[in-house]
Amino acid sequence: MAELRKDPITRMWVVITTDHPKGPSDYLNFKPPYQVQETKDPCPFCPGNEGMTPPETFSIKQERGWSVRVIPNKFPFFRIEGEFDRRPDGMYDMMEAIGAHEIVIEAPEHHQSLASMDPSQIRKVLQAYQSRLIDLEKDRRFEQFLILKNYPGLFNRHPHSHIMAMPVIPRRIDEEIWGILDYYQRKERCIFCDILKEEISARKRVILETVHFLVFSPFASRYPFETWIVPKAHRSDFHRLQEEEIEDLSVVIQSLFLKFHGLLSNPPYGLTFHTSPVQERFHRPEYHWHIETRLRIGLREGFEWGTGFFVNPTPPEDAAAYLREVGG
Repeated sequence: MAELRKDPITRMWVVITTDHPKGPSDYLNFKPPYQVQETKDPCPFCPGNEGMTPPETFSIKQERGWSVRVIPNKFPFFRIEGEFDRRPDGMYDMMEAIGAHEIVIEAPEHHQSLASMDPSQIRKVLQAYQSRLIDLEKDRRFEQFLILKNYPGLFNRHPHSHIMAMPVIPRRIDEEIWGILDYYQRKERCIFCDILKEEISARKRVILETVHFLVFSPFASRYPFETWIVPKAHRSDFHRLQEEEIEDLSVVIQSLFLKFHGLLSNPPYGLTFHTSPVQERFHRPEYHWHIETRLRIGLREGFEWGTGFFVNPTPPEDAAAYLREVGG
């Protein structure tokens, strides 16, 4: 079982994994995941190897087999079984990491990415996200959902992403909520809605605009080619989207990552969905859900670690201009 430990200064919760702790030998030959070579071992996510994974919690079937599968993670950050057992450790606070951690196997094909995947397949992945969040929301222990994807995967190149249900609200979401509420109290408007109006008016950082979404490089981008996908309609929860919005979003995602692929020759990337906390006592209707993406290139993590300041050598206006010029 993993533990959740709270930093008493920053109030940030940290997951400490205790089931399979890593030692020095685990880090000696570490390589970034995009440098790791494929192994000859059978892939547990490929069709025909379903017996190598835990039983699925959700799937979308097709004429032959499945098109999307959702399974529990074999080595989860959060486990659904057990009790919180909130307790002190001297002056510190800790509890068991109760929650859910699921893997979404995004396609039967082993070599796929968001750039090469058809929008109809991406739509199925988004529908799987929605279905699982709606189901997990029934568990009153969960306060926050997180959807995240790293490409290539850290341990498996087969296209997949993660769904996590957490018993606490992470600091990043908490900071966004405080900023949104502060702005709302002063101006009685959503700050994300105002950002959308500003970006559409200025057009300097806009990459792509559709009926339902705006894709742009944020004004204070932390990373080279950092990009946000923001719904034009004010919605606090991703999993409440309508079918036509899901359809539009699948095209937007494929178009954006096709641009990344064409501009930077299939770069490694990460993306995460930011959505409101759940349950009545935590839910914030003022929140504006969105997707944040970053390319895992040109990172200078030492300075960021020491100061909290990010250093981005590519201005967002330039990044948006480069991406606009690429087809996709």
